[in-house]
Amino acid sequence: MNDSLFKFNTKLPKHVGHIPMYKTFHFDTASPKNKEYANYIAKRTEQLRASFKTKGELRDLGDQLIIRNNKEALEIYTGSDSFWWTDRENAYSENKELSKNLPSEKEAVHNAQKLLEELKIDTSTMKVHSVSNTFTSTSESPKDTDSEKIPTSVNVNFTHQLEGLPIFGSGAKTQISYINNNQLVQIAHFNRVPKQEGKAEVISAEEAVQQVFDNFRFAVIKEQGKSSGEITDVTLGYYAASPSDLQRFLIPVYKVQGSVSTPELENYDFNLYVIAAKESQEMAKRRGQMNQPLETVFN
Repeated sequence: MNDSLFKFNTKLPKHVGHIPMYKTFHFDTASPKNKEYANYIAKRTEQLRASFKTKGELRDLGDQLIIRNNKEALEIYTGSDSFWWTDRENAYSENKELSKNLPSEKEAVHNAQKLLEELKIDTSTMKVHSVSNTFTSTSESPKDTDSEKIPTSVNVNFTHQLEGLPIFGSGAKTQISYINNNQLVQIAHFNRVPKQEGKAEVISAEEAVQQVFDNFRFAVIKEQGKSSGEITDVTLGYYAASPSDLQRFLIPVYKVQGSVSTPELENYDFNLYVIAAKESQEMAKRRGQMNQPLETVFN
């Protein structure tokens, strides 16, 4: 497989043939007139309000339910099993005092896993990906060129996977943030509860990469003939859309990573997703039933 622009700098995954399909919306419709769905949303909302002791008026924005007061905010996404709670006083704060008693990585992970258990969240698809910090920068005067970076929170980041295959996209991420040992300041849990329903035949990694080669995004720079690129990683998995989108099935995709260098731009890294279902890529898009239509190759 040759291309005038790209070279390979990775090993392609072996073709597996078929992978399970996972249904992620378990109601006939998302209409409030659907009693089963309406009762589910009401129960979720009451459970989360009680868990975080969030007080205030419930605002219905359609794809989100929001409760906000001076101290906290709770966002509940009606198209997925996702929510986002924030301590509005301390999350993203630049208060240096918050850095004096931060939990260690081990303590933060332990606290996060305990919190997920208390919230009765199914963690079978989740694994700890990393532990990071939020920083604030300080300097003695406006003329200082060197500023001091001070950590103000510890963030435990989880990714999601199914039977060893990663779930990509903004709809499958969880982050839990702490200050002062175990003081929770934020939890963003973006997730859809999957239930296996059949299997999908998938294209090979070579076919997916060829679709990237042929994609319109690179047509002009190929014609100019003055650029170069490389493919650095190809991974089979699933794609989960934004937590506010109603998505009935996880979409099988190949994530293709690479970079392009042009005379105008020395290095541009890209991540592209190629719909992997072989039955019909159009069918895969319809089965996903996204609010926004997807291209066969998208980012």
